[in-house]
Amino acid sequence: MRGRARRGLAIAAVLCAILQAPIAARDIDDLEQAVAANPENVKLAAEYRQLAIAERAFDRSIELFEKLAKRKGGGPGVQISLAFAYVDKVPTAGDIRRLYLGRDAMNALTRSIGQRPTVLAYYVRGVINLFYNTFIFHRTDRGVADLTTALGMITPDTPPRLVLRIHTALGDGYVRLQNVPKARAIWTSALARFPDDAGLRSRLAAEGVALEDIVTTALTASRRLDTSLKDLLPLTP
Repeated sequence: MRGRARRGLAIAAVLCAILQAPIAARDIDDLEQAVAANPENVKLAAEYRQLAIAERAFDRSIELFEKLAKRKGGGPGVQISLAFAYVDKVPTAGDIRRLYLGRDAMNALTRSIGQRPTVLAYYVRGVINLFYNTFIFHRTDRGVADLTTALGMITPDTPPRLVLRIHTALGDGYVRLQNVPKARAIWTSALARFPDDAGLRSRLAAEGVALEDIVTTALTASRRLDTSLKDLLPLTP
């Protein structure tokens, strides 16, 4: 028993050292081990994925989270991380592959929501739906529904940056549904809380084709999204 306890303390010490090291100094192998030991730590997983993006190791990241998600007792956090791993690969993939990556990401988020509904999971699933071609796939209304659910789940503990992203994306969804007045109402409400946000201001200042161009650019699959989760996670569990 003492031997096991010592080994457990040694592993804990190593993980602590890895977590305290600056991101730039961390080795992807070390971070991978830390993630495997604590798969529900979404923040740690995000740091690992940023290294995977930098090294273009998208398949490695996907394989890790797929394996962790299949473990018995896997929770909602690892499903969110798996979804983001799929999303990270989207800009580098061809058009057909992007469709499957989006589908797999939404499936992972659906499993996460089934275990524990969160604002983040509904937001991400909603945004992914918006990326699908409106005329072919007809998923925009599903995206708007998810984002509306996320909006209704916001509490005082929800990170402000996530609140801003939900409002912005929900407005974009209504533009895709040809309901610009509703989009403007949502953005105007958000601007009262985030008066310095350039994204909201540019949307509210634009009309017609110019507004459609802004939304189309925001929902272009070849454009890499920020999936670092910086300022998107609650300070407390």
